[in-house]
Amino acid sequence: MLFRTDMADERRDIYKKANKIENEVKGIECELEKKPDGVRITRVRIINEEGKKALDKDIGNYITIDCKKITNLSEQSENNIIQIISNELKNLIQNLCNSEDEVLVVGLGNENLVVDSLGSKVIDNIEVTRHIKKYYPEYLR
Repeated sequence: MLFRTDMADERRDIYKKANKIENEVKGIECELEKKPDGVRITRVRIINEEGKKALDKDIGNYITIDCKKITNLSEQSENNIIQIISNELKNLIQNLCNSEDEVLVVGLGNENLVVDSLGSKVIDNIEVTRHIKKYYPEYLR
């Protein structure tokens, strides 16, 4: 099947419609959570080769956070959405590694284009502590 999207949740919907599937696709688990401020979180988990083949995506977890009305948000709504995204990332990281693991952070994007600058902005705010563990372990107790 040819997909014109890379989003796992959209591929799942397309696959279900094309194959007239009412329940869940075999090899895939999906969870939808609605949050305040119109935020929808869709978590698609491809659990085996059957799911991988159906969506033509690797086995793994795929999270889509959909914020329909993102323009003209109040400061409180903006902070709520930031917290939702932050919690999803935190949960994802905690499920993949422990506090002793080393993590490589890559900030993809073009800092000169507003719509593509998130990766660069994130990297600018990462506090690198790997050297502390190696050279000053007494500060991590």
